[in-house]
Amino acid sequence: MEPFKDDNDPIAELTALRPAPRPAFAAELDKRAAAGFPRRSPLGRLAARLQAIQPRRVLIPAGATALAAVAAVTVVVAVSGPETDSKTLLSATNPSASETAEPSAGGGSPGFVYESAVPTVAAPEQGMSSGSAGSARSATGPFASKTLDRDIERSAEMVLGADLTEIGGAAAKVFDAVHASNGIVLRSSVRNGAEGEAGAQFELLIPSARLGDALAAFSAIAEVRSRHEATADITAPTVRTGELLRDSRARIEGLLTQLAAADTDAERTAAETELRAERRHNAYLRSQLSTLKRRANFSRVSLRIETGAASTSSEDSGGWGIGDALDDAGRILAIAAGVAIVGLAVIAPFVLIALLVWLANRARIRRSRERVLD
Repeated sequence: MEPFKDDNDPIAELTALRPAPRPAFAAELDKRAAAGFPRRSPLGRLAARLQAIQPRRVLIPAGATALAAVAAVTVVVAVSGPETDSKTLLSATNPSASETAEPSAGGGSPGFVYESAVPTVAAPEQGMSSGSAGSARSATGPFASKTLDRDIERSAEMVLGADLTEIGGAAAKVFDAVHASNGIVLRSSVRNGAEGEAGAQFELLIPSARLGDALAAFSAIAEVRSRHEATADITAPTVRTGELLRDSRARIEGLLTQLAAADTDAERTAAETELRAERRHNAYLRSQLSTLKRRANFSRVSLRIETGAASTSSEDSGGWGIGDALDDAGRILAIAAGVAIVGLAVIAPFVLIALLVWLANRARIRRSRERVLD
């Protein structure tokens, strides 16, 4: 029995509407069928899966992940951002500062003992061979650790609080304390005026051996509002300069002997030229050594007498108000904006590439549909 036939056979119509595969795809399918459909490598399967994924399914999770990363970085930076207090500024400008708390003698707010960086001495300009300079540095070392007698530079800052009527008497007591310590008054000024404006300021040099007694005498003059002391070990540059000075003296003696033994005018001229240069270098080293010794023997003290109530900062009060909240919010928003800009700069190339791939895929799909319809 023959099947029913009709001019409007739907099977024939559907067969005619079936799109023909691309020749390249048909050739690849025949090749795989002939080979028994071998398994693809993991990279090949991964590439096939990535080609099958629609771009919108990749862009949305990628964008969400990028936003989450930007938010996380913003929070981390905002929480761990540097505080602009005095200790942070000091540690940024002087990494070797030590923050040892020391209460003031007058019961005021505690100060901090800061240790400044060890100063360096300029290298010899001329007249010193590289071998002798290198031997001096190797013998001394960066810290002169083998030297028992250390040279320490000391300095101090002190603020005293006094009544308006006591400024003159307090200034006179400061001069008496400096005289009793055999110190030197480098600069001094006394201001008259209203409460809070009147005061006095002194720049002093106190023998280091009597610095403690002098500070105790200053503390007894009026209320101590703040007191800061600092020390710096300058043993290494002092020892190094002394060694270079001894080498310079030996070289001068050698040049004098060479000058006395010179037979020709050219030899005498050359010896005299080297001798003049070495004497200049010797004078420079003597000046440097004298400066270092003076820094170790005398301590610089900055003393200020002020009137009015002691100024208290918001950090000392421990309060946190609306102003602090606005400052923190502004800082967090600024950090968030910076992180967002950096994140966009990093993500923008990838977003542009993904957009181009998506547009190319859309164009390929449109061409495939038009070819099937044709």
